[in-house]
Amino acid sequence: MNAESLATSHFFDAQAAEIAQNYGRGRPIIGIDGFADTKAFSAGLAAAFERRGQAVCQAALADFQRPRLIGEQPQSITAERFLLSRYDVVTLQRVLVEPFRLGGSAGFVLAAFDAASNTAFESRWITAAPDAVLLLAGPPLAVPELRGLFNYLIFLEAPIGEQPEEIAAAWDHYVRANEPRFAATAIVDTSEARLPRRVLADFC
Repeated sequence: MNAESLATSHFFDAQAAEIAQNYGRGRPIIGIDGFADTKAFSAGLAAAFERRGQAVCQAALADFQRPRLIGEQPQSITAERFLLSRYDVVTLQRVLVEPFRLGGSAGFVLAAFDAASNTAFESRWITAAPDAVLLLAGPPLAVPELRGLFNYLIFLEAPIGEQPEEIAAAWDHYVRANEPRFAATAIVDTSEARLPRRVLADFC
């Protein structure tokens, strides 16, 4: 393992240790928000929990979308990935969040909708250990309607780079309306994806 990979592993190990120290019992739900590749960050954090010997489940808000309207093209809703109206929060709560928190033998579903084909997935109910951790990748997770779901919310902060005007505008609106930096338990600078680092929120 090279120095860069080792530093990344150490970062995720430290993040997992902090969460485990504060939420060592029960089934905590960890949100991962931001414009960056939240699924890749989730995978790195999941690996750290697995190195600790702790069961971990990964899900993405993108797999709980609402069906597109007839004639609506996927590219026309790209900017809407930052808007809660695109997602089926009721189903998310019913088949994932609520049964996951029940623990025991309660089954839950990690993905309900395939946006690419605009069809529902066949339900695959699974169970997990009593102390399992759930990682839910976004965005948008800092909206008021979802904040109560998470024991710990991570916001990935990085420049969004060159983006189509409508996507940049949608992201800017999301940030201004919901202030994800201040909603987050932890802020992570992912400007260098292979070298994430914790940063402090400026509350002034």
